Amino acid sequence: MGHATYQILDNADVKGEGSFYSTFKPYSRKSVYDFFDGGAASYLKKEMKEFSMDSAKSAKPVLKKLFVYPEDFYYYHDKNLDLHVNPALQFSVGNSNEAGSGTLFVNSRGVEIRGTIDDKVAFYTYLSENQARYPQYVNAIRDSTLVVPYEGFWKQISGSGVDFLRAQGYVDFGLSKSISAQLGYGKHFVGNGVRSLILSDYANNYPYLRINTETKIFQYTNVFAELIADVQGGTFGILGVGGFSKKYLAFHHLNVKIKPNLSIGLFESVMYGDSTGGLKLEYLNPIIFYRAIEQQNGSEDNAIVGLDFKWNIRNSVSLYGQLVIDELLIGEAFSGNGSWVNKQGIQFGAKYIDAFGVNDLMLQGEVNKVRPYTYAHEDGFTNYSHYNLALAHPLGANFTEYLGRANYRLSEKWNFEGVLMSAKYGDDIGGENFGRDILKDYTIRRLDANGASLEFGNDHLQGNETELTIAFLRTSYMWKHNLFIDVDATIRNEKNEDRSIDISSAIFGLSLRWNVQGRRFLF
Repeated sequence: MGHATYQILDNADVKGEGSFYSTFKPYSRKSVYDFFDGGAASYLKKEMKEFSMDSAKSAKPVLKKLFVYPEDFYYYHDKNLDLHVNPALQFSVGNSNEAGSGTLFVNSRGVEIRGTIDDKVAFYTYLSENQARYPQYVNAIRDSTLVVPYEGFWKQISGSGVDFLRAQGYVDFGLSKSISAQLGYGKHFVGNGVRSLILSDYANNYPYLRINTETKIFQYTNVFAELIADVQGGTFGILGVGGFSKKYLAFHHLNVKIKPNLSIGLFESVMYGDSTGGLKLEYLNPIIFYRAIEQQNGSEDNAIVGLDFKWNIRNSVSLYGQLVIDELLIGEAFSGNGSWVNKQGIQFGAKYIDAFGVNDLMLQGEVNKVRPYTYAHEDGFTNYSHYNLALAHPLGANFTEYLGRANYRLSEKWNFEGVLMSAKYGDDIGGENFGRDILKDYTIRRLDANGASLEFGNDHLQGNETELTIAFLRTSYMWKHNLFIDVDATIRNEKNEDRSIDISSAIFGLSLRWNVQGRRFLF
């Protein structure tokens, strides 16, 4: 995820006559190759060489074995094995006007390996060792959750710096022409927007089994994952010891093509676990309704349902959206009483491809709104989190967000991106739970005059209303295949009603990254 291929594919999907199954990420290279039917641009052909050898060899390979093809450090192919080995490197430096931030940096060294065996089994691995010093607002999240956003376990270095390993990988088996099973350690993203209210890549990697069934008219995806319920089970940081408590996620998503350019998705998930641990076999059924089983178990688990859609119009515009229902009482939803159990989230967005006749200029607008206490539950075993970070939107709940994004791919070498974010959220006051923090027990909420948790009168954006704006700009130049030089700038402002928070940040950075995704810290 985060690969340069995604923007190219996004544009081609909207401009094509038939849509691509783009909602569930990451994609397989085979599905991308099949979508383009071998007619992809030169960059994509290099990325999918295992399916087509339409790629020019280097004029002067290094030591006759390395860079035989310019896109791969080492490449080997015979009738049984296709193997690609590449370095994964990032060296970034930046500065911020934030007091005490020091020089910002990211230093990553690793390797990325992928391949196929007998055209039936695919494998992928990525491992890197990293040191970084992030902006203060990222450190604030680390200090409050004990987790670096996107990452997992870490050690402190150089004052505010962090040291961590990043590892992911999988083995993928083709069970039939339409069904594959993938056993891996990584993460997923569900949706066609900048954000996902269903499942995002904001949290750490996790072990999972993913079963994918794809036909011409539908795609059905199952994910069974083991997550971390709490990271305070051991001493965290440099002296981190002890095992963290575990919980489990069962998730399935059905994407149906109503028309070639219109698809509707239905999803359901259930989060469960307790101090004794253990899988529940009933949730391993790939085609059952989790909510029905959860009720049979006594409604102790956290079931979430919802839908999404994508509608490509006139080969230039794509409308998309999501609806997430954590809990819903129809009788209270329209009463105006502000019942705390009406917990929903909604997203609506649009993309305009080749905007105003400019080739490869994409404009995007998106709105996200999530009511208080959505995704929360009684404890860390059942809330919708992993490793103390949200599995959906980074802002948690009780927020409204507006996003504007522009991406211009001037050529295969040059890419320009700008994102403008404006959000409001209701934060807690005096320790009372107003519904934004999904890690808090939702049975202990804001209090009424008698000191009891308030059942009604829970309004959207309740609490200490906070405004957050971020402007992000990035210019990327691809010097060699997947070797990027980035220049980026982030302007961030956050302030709340009582002025206990009033922070303005200006952050600038320069990066050299090779086979490493360029992340955006938009929170």
